[in-house]
Amino acid sequence: MTTDPGQVPGTPVYTITLTSSGVSIDGEPVSTPQGDLPAARRAALAEIRVRAALRGRPVRVTAKEPDGSAWPLVVDPDGNVTTLSAPHPVVPPPQARPAEPQAPLAEVPAVHEGFAEPEAPAVPAPPGTPRPVAAEWGAPLPAAHQDAWARLWAAHGAGDISTAIALAERTEAALEVEYGPLHPHTVHVLGARAWLMLARRADLPATVQLLVETALRRRRAGAEPRTETAQVAGNAHAAWRLLAKEDPRRALELSAPLMDVLRELGWRSRTQDVVRWVEQATRLSSSPDEAVSAEGGS
Repeated sequence: MTTDPGQVPGTPVYTITLTSSGVSIDGEPVSTPQGDLPAARRAALAEIRVRAALRGRPVRVTAKEPDGSAWPLVVDPDGNVTTLSAPHPVVPPPQARPAEPQAPLAEVPAVHEGFAEPEAPAVPAPPGTPRPVAAEWGAPLPAAHQDAWARLWAAHGAGDISTAIALAERTEAALEVEYGPLHPHTVHVLGARAWLMLARRADLPATVQLLVETALRRRRAGAEPRTETAQVAGNAHAAWRLLAKEDPRRALELSAPLMDVLRELGWRSRTQDVVRWVEQATRLSSSPDEAVSAEGGS
């Protein structure tokens, strides 16, 4: 990926702080061997790469060295690091405004191809959802899982996405046993696995299923940021649209769970797009061979 720093949003700016005793990201320690600064740098950048991947774009970083120097960086989802020649731009804080009644979910036009569009509707959590504190959603994984996490992204960086997916699945399963399926750590790794599956683009039916599951799990958990939950659902719809062209039969089979998640998230335009496709596919002919040939319909 070629990164143009001028196109990278001004926020967030993550702060990596290296000391003789370890490394932290925004004050949260990252588990590394004590005194091994190169390993500490790699571990911190691996964690930042994950955050960039989950946002679907490069992110800004300030790396503070033990000697007090600070380096403005841009880290993209592929792990490429760009050192900037000027400090990050200062983004003024938003001015406080009087509280307003909550507006209905915004309508976003249906997108048939392309992933992670920049705008997505806010997604309210269902009533009664347990809400972990916001800091937990950005916290690094526990020390016991840091090695597997680092190996996962090392495999991805080496182009071995299949191994990265397998390590993500294994880590997610261990976290689910330890913390439960809705804990931020578990949901965080689930999201990484879904992103890796999407990046591989080798098994669209399984990718659509996993993206649907991820969107639903994030909603059940009240995951932050909410826009990321909507982005995952949007990616599920976009992947399903590609599947409709490649394998209409499987697209028809997966249309119901996809519509369920889109309805639950309040995404009317995309729900209607799937409904129209299904109606056209089943209306054209009672013959399965002809019915599933209707991959358009929007």
